[in-house]
Amino acid sequence: MLLWYTISELWLAILLNIINKERVMKKRTFFAILLLGGLIMIGLAGCGENKNSREWIENKVSEVSRVYPTENLFDLFKQFPEGFEIRSIDTYDETKDYSRYQKIELVGNAETKEITGNFKRIEARGNPYEEKVLLESRVVYTEKGLEFLNPEVSKDDLFYDGFLFQKLELNKTALSRFELKKTYYNWETGDASITYKNVNSKIIQDYFHIQSSESLDLFISADHSATIGYEYGYPVVFDGENISHSELITGKSKSIEKIDAK
Repeated sequence: MLLWYTISELWLAILLNIINKERVMKKRTFFAILLLGGLIMIGLAGCGENKNSREWIENKVSEVSRVYPTENLFDLFKQFPEGFEIRSIDTYDETKDYSRYQKIELVGNAETKEITGNFKRIEARGNPYEEKVLLESRVVYTEKGLEFLNPEVSKDDLFYDGFLFQKLELNKTALSRFELKKTYYNWETGDASITYKNVNSKIIQDYFHIQSSESLDLFISADHSATIGYEYGYPVVFDGENISHSELITGKSKSIEKIDAK
């Protein structure tokens, strides 16, 4: 009789184990279906999102408000503790044979908290492409502003006073007031851009030395790493009849682990 109970208990344990396995499999199947359904819904929601719209792109590029304006460049370390880079380019003379432009490149060192870089005026020719440096100097940014280590170069050689992002406020509200020219979104790469026309203000007039009757196009772009929030970098370009000015501040926005965790 004892043996019978032992065998019965054994078969009961086996039966319960089989039932539990079936329940686990059913749960796994249920959760798998649930997860798949969720992914499908997310995919459908993404497909329904108009990423070429002004609203969507403007929402992304309005991140420029993190640095527009930043009067003191040392304050950029608050936004980018891991360091940053600044690049400013002004094309000032173009013919069919050459293009001359002025370039300032600065690097904010996260360890030393120093901001240093280079100033150059360059003449570029094509076919074959070659560059000739017309004027250059190492640059150090201090509380007094840009200081040139080449004694033959001074602030008088700059076309404009500092950087436009030190003075101009750009945010979602400001962008929404500009007249839209066009939007662009690349579904393969995830890159986006937006262009405004007839952009002008007192700050823009004073910086570029233009009249109130003159207006510029404003172009802001964001590559995929910027739109997903990994790398911070939004090229800002002002373009007019006699003006071609671009600024770019780049910095790591988040760790790749945080992006992957989303």
